[in-house]
Amino acid sequence: MVIHTSGHTRTYEMEALLKLFRPAEKFAFSAEDSPPADGELISAVLLPEGTGMNRLICRTALGGQMRESEAVLPETVQGNDLDREISGLLYPQLCALTGMEPAWGMLTGIRPVNLMRKFAERRGSLKQAMADFREIWHVSGGKTLLAAGILSVQKPILDAAPPNGIGLYVSIPFCPTRCRYCSFVSNSVSQMKQRLLPEYLTRLHTEMQMTAELICRHHLQIDTVYVGGGTPTVLSAEELENLLLRIAELLRQCGSPALREYTVEAGRPDTITEEKLLCMRRFGVNRISVNPQSFQDAVLEAAGRPHTAQDAVEKYGLAQKAGFENINMDLIAGLPCDTAAGFRESIERAVSLHPASITVHCLALKKAADFYQNLPMPDAETVSEMVAYAEDALTAAGYRPYYLYRQKNMAANLENVGYALPGFESAYNIMMMDDSQTILGVGAGAATKVIGGQRGIERLTECKYPNDYLERFDELMTQKTARLEELL
Repeated sequence: MVIHTSGHTRTYEMEALLKLFRPAEKFAFSAEDSPPADGELISAVLLPEGTGMNRLICRTALGGQMRESEAVLPETVQGNDLDREISGLLYPQLCALTGMEPAWGMLTGIRPVNLMRKFAERRGSLKQAMADFREIWHVSGGKTLLAAGILSVQKPILDAAPPNGIGLYVSIPFCPTRCRYCSFVSNSVSQMKQRLLPEYLTRLHTEMQMTAELICRHHLQIDTVYVGGGTPTVLSAEELENLLLRIAELLRQCGSPALREYTVEAGRPDTITEEKLLCMRRFGVNRISVNPQSFQDAVLEAAGRPHTAQDAVEKYGLAQKAGFENINMDLIAGLPCDTAAGFRESIERAVSLHPASITVHCLALKKAADFYQNLPMPDAETVSEMVAYAEDALTAAGYRPYYLYRQKNMAANLENVGYALPGFESAYNIMMMDDSQTILGVGAGAATKVIGGQRGIERLTECKYPNDYLERFDELMTQKTARLEELL
C-alpha cells in the first residue's frame, strides 16, 4: 500500500493513522505531484488556493473502492495542526472502506490520558475534553470514560508529588533468556553474563555516583526508584545486594527523605529466590512484580517462558511470605496459542491470588509477525474480548484502572492498562506516563526525561545495548553530564 504526499511532508502521522487499520503491513511512499493511478493508497495533496489559503485533497483507495474529500485551510495551518486536518479527512474514509472503527478513534499517541488532561486544562472542563475525544477524535464512549476515570484516580497521586521531586530509573538490561514476544532491550545472561555483566555493573555504579552528584547540586528530591530491565532479579543474590547497597548510598548522599515508592521488577518467576526477596526487603524495596504473563502452560511454552503457571503461583506466595504486600502481576492479551477462554482463566486465577495490582498488556503485533508467524494468533475480535473481560472482572473485584499507555502495532489497536486496589497505585508509573516529573535514567537502554526547558520536555537516551554502553562509557557520561547540567 502506498502513502502519497504532495505539497507537504507530513508522512509520519499518515503512516501512524494507516497502521491503526493495517498494523502489521509495510508501506511504500510516493511524493509525486499526483497520486498513483492504480493500487491501494492513501493520499494527501496540499495545493495553493491563493489569498493566503490552501486546498487539502485527501483520497483513500482500498479493495477496488475509492473515497475522496477536501477542505480549504489558511496557509498558516502547518505542523501538528495540518496533521490533524489530514487525519480528519482520511480517518472517515478508512473507516468506511475497511468497516473498522478503532476504539481510540484517530488518536495515534501513546498517552491518551495525558492528552485528555491537557484538553481539560485548555478547554476549562473535563466534560468538554470528553466531548472533544468523542466528537473530534472519534474515540469510543467506553475508552473516553476509561481515560476520564483514570484521570480522577491519578489526581491525588500527582498532587502529592514534591515540587522538586524526581524519579530514578536503574536499568538492568539482562534476562536469563529472551521471551519471544519481548520488545525491550534485553540480553540473554546465558550468552553475556561472564563477558559483560560484571563490567556493566561496575560502570553502572560509576554512573549512579555521577547522578547522585547532579541531584545534590541541583537540590532535587528522589521521590521514587524503579529498578527495571530486562529482569533485575537475574542478578545473583550477591550482585543484587551490591546494587541495592549502591542505591542506598546514593539516597543517603542526596539526603532524600523516605521514598514514596521503591520498585524492583522481579518479573520472571524462574529468577526469584527467597534470598533475593529478603535482600530486597532489607533495603526498603516496597513494590515488586511477579509476572506470569499467562496461567496457561501451553501459552507460556509458545511464548518462550521457561516456567509454568504453578511456578508463578509459588513465587508469588514466597514474596508474600517475605513480607511484600505491594505485588504486581502482568498478563498479556493476544499471545499465540491463547484463546478468549484461556485468557479468562488467567484473569480469574490472578484475581484469586489477590495481588495489589494487575497490569493487562496487549501484544505488539509487529513482534508477533516476527516471532509467531507459524503459530495460531488470536484475532483482533478475540483480543478485544480478552481486554473487555479483564476490565469487567478486575473492576468487579475492586481493582481500579490507574494508568494507561499504548504502543505501536498493538493487537486490535488497544492499550496496556494498570489496575490496582485503592492505595496501591504505582506513583512511578503515573508520574512517568503523565510526563509530570523528571525521570533520571541510569544504565544502558535507560531514558532520561527532564521536565522544563524550551520544549517543555527534553529526552535523553543512552546506548541501547550494553556493548556500546561499555565501549563509549566515558564519552557518553561527558555528554550526558554536560547536557543535564544545562537542563537542570
